[in-house]
Amino acid sequence: MTGSKTLSNLDLVNRVDTWPYFQRDPIEYKKTMSQFYYFMIEGFTRPFGYAHSDFVKAMPWPSGWSVDHEQRLLTLHAPPDLNNRTKLMNDTLRAEHDKGDIAALRWWTDELFPVYAADSEHVLDMDGCGVDLFGVVNFAVHMLASVKTKDGLKFWVARRSTTKMSYPGMLDNTVGGSLSSRERPIDCIVRESAEEASFPKDYVRDNIKACGSLSYQMSRTDDGRPGCQHQVQYLYEIELTENIVPKPFDGEVEEFTLKTLDEVRDALARGEFKLNCAMTWMAYLIRHGVVNAENEPNFVEINSRLHRKHDLFIV
Repeated sequence: MTGSKTLSNLDLVNRVDTWPYFQRDPIEYKKTMSQFYYFMIEGFTRPFGYAHSDFVKAMPWPSGWSVDHEQRLLTLHAPPDLNNRTKLMNDTLRAEHDKGDIAALRWWTDELFPVYAADSEHVLDMDGCGVDLFGVVNFAVHMLASVKTKDGLKFWVARRSTTKMSYPGMLDNTVGGSLSSRERPIDCIVRESAEEASFPKDYVRDNIKACGSLSYQMSRTDDGRPGCQHQVQYLYEIELTENIVPKPFDGEVEEFTLKTLDEVRDALARGEFKLNCAMTWMAYLIRHGVVNAENEPNFVEINSRLHRKHDLFIV
């Protein structure tokens, strides 16, 4: 929450896309990177993610890993195939999860997420608890659901469960979730729609509209620790009939409420939404011409910040 302060459109983006841009300010970029280690995999020349030094130094890295503190390199050494890399990664994470000494690893998702090389090669799968910690690129799906009522167009807005690890009780997009390994975005959003909102799968698949993607880089983890989030969102919209009402199913959502677009924008400006929801809504507002070059002085800047290129490199 931001108290009485009202957030501008650019403020909303600035709260999410917080990682410095090397081209704009190389000194600030290098200062930020001095707090991180490059997550490397033997056989590849470019990093796969940025791991915060607090995590790297707290971990008792087992055989199969090397840490170069001078060059800030954290390297996984495994036979060069997906299964062996995946086993070493998840055995490492699981051992520390079971010990419980590292707070960030006490949350085990039991769900695997893919890690890709710069040329899109699928190199390993990682339990979700490690995604933010290793600072790898994560792929997610987000959907905004609307319905035409007698009072005009309204949107179904989720309120996150108060038991959620991240952003408990805050407002959220109608449906969202991370893309599991080997899962297509459309299959993921259909699955999440059923699990989070009890939407009929056939209705969603028949009526959903794909609306592109957005990307950003955030300098904190979902649980508020210093870290690196490389995020890509696949965006979707769906118009519901009045008889299709979202209902919480899997415990992720406390409730769904209908809001007008003005009410959504007011809640965004008050900081009531989970941080990255601002990016989803900003993309929607631009896509539908609500925010445009005539009414937003930072229009070009906001557009560019919604489409950050995840180009990982060593400085």
